[in-house]
Order: sequence, then structure tokens, then C-alpha cells
Amino acid sequence: MRKKRKTRKRFILQIVMWSCILFSVGTCTHYILWVSLHRAKPNNQPEYSAKEECYFKELEKKDNWKSPSRYLYNIDKKGKALVSDSVFLNNPYAYSLRIDIKDSTTFFSLPSKTGDTIALYLYNHVVDRNPKLQRIVIGFSYIERINERASIGHSRTEEYAVREKRLVKLKHDME
Repeated sequence: MRKKRKTRKRFILQIVMWSCILFSVGTCTHYILWVSLHRAKPNNQPEYSAKEECYFKELEKKDNWKSPSRYLYNIDKKGKALVSDSVFLNNPYAYSLRIDIKDSTTFFSLPSKTGDTIALYLYNHVVDRNPKLQRIVIGFSYIERINERASIGHSRTEEYAVREKRLVKLKHDME
């Protein structure tokens, strides 16, 4: 009788022990997989082309314009951005250009056609009318420093859709 109890206890303890070991291994594996999927990704943007670099240098030469930068992202058929770690230029994509402006006078005196001119040049000469390009977004921003702890940001964004090898202005926002 005592032998049966000892073997029964031993069997139950082994089941509990193995359950704990398997649970620990599963938890650790799940954590390692989760961390590897959510760690910081390297820059997923393609390198600037020679035409882009040349045009961005030309833009920087303008009075009080600095650091033009572009961001490419894939979009769906409705024009919504797709969440992805990579940009695929063989799928429909959008081209976003952001230009920082150093002073308020330059920012508030930008001609209304500046975004149109830049978008047309980008479409016709920089990306060479790529058929997968569906949208161009041009953004200008200016940060007004009030003191060392406070600032106010101003931005102007213009969006263009590519329709039948033509650019169509979608919206013009000033914040």
C-alpha cells in the first residue's frame, strides 16, 4: 500500500515538474520570438538616386531651406498607407518630400505654386514617371522657437495623385 502511494506521488510530481518545464520553455520561446519581431529595424528606405541627391542639393541652395528628405511607402488601392517593414517599388507607392524652412518670413511668403512646381519636377525628372508611383506628398515645415523650452510648429502639406500620367492636386493644408 505504501509503495503504491509513493509511486503515485512520484508520478504526480513528475507530471507537475514536466508541466512546469514545458511551460517555462514555451514562455521563453514566445518571449524570444516576440522580441526578435519587434526590435528596431534598420532603415528600410532605398538609397537616394543620383537625380534625387542633385535635386535636393539644389533645393538646399534656396534661401533658408534646409534638409529636404524623402520617405517612400507602399499604399493600397484606396490610397491608404500599408504597414510594412519594407518598401517595394514594384507595388503601388507614395513619395513624400519634407522640407524644413529656417525662418517665418520665408515660410509664410512661399508662393502657392511652389508645391506644384516641385511635384511636377519630381514626377517628370526625378522618378521618371514611374507607373507604380500613385501619390506625391510635399510638405514644408517651420518651427518657431518661443524660448528654450517652448516652440510652435507650422506646416504646409500638398498632396497630388497620379492619374493617367498626370498629376492631380488633392489637397492643400496649412497648420
